Amino acid sequence: MSDDRPDPTNPEIYTHWADDTIRFGDMDATGHVNNVAFARYVEGGRVPFMRSGIVPAYDERQRFVVGNLSIRFRAQAFYPGTVQIGTGVAALGRTSITLGHGVFSDGVCLATAESVVVYIVDNRAAPLGDEMRARLEAVLMR
Repeated sequence: MSDDRPDPTNPEIYTHWADDTIRFGDMDATGHVNNVAFARYVEGGRVPFMRSGIVPAYDERQRFVVGNLSIRFRAQAFYPGTVQIGTGVAALGRTSITLGHGVFSDGVCLATAESVVVYIVDNRAAPLGDEMRARLEAVLMR
């Protein structure tokens, strides 16, 4: 993340929140939550954000697809427990949105992530429209 972006470990920067349960099956042989589970937690924040009405609803012609996902692990997590996933708009590109995510449990930031989602119209990357861009700019993380 660039230096001009807000601290992703600060829960106050996120505009949308979702909860998830740490499952027994999320653990690995070392006894903590496996890194793959964090990708699912991030998905659990990204999907509700994308379906919140800020971007157009998906249909046979238009949708968003994940072009990149990066996760920075910051603390271990253990079963049983719950996580809270904060999501917000970190940056806007011509055809993409970079979403920032924070995964928290009991006030501790376990991981931060960025998802780049690309706007697809008729099976090709397409520019974000002016109305959509305005809605997204209104919820940029600060």
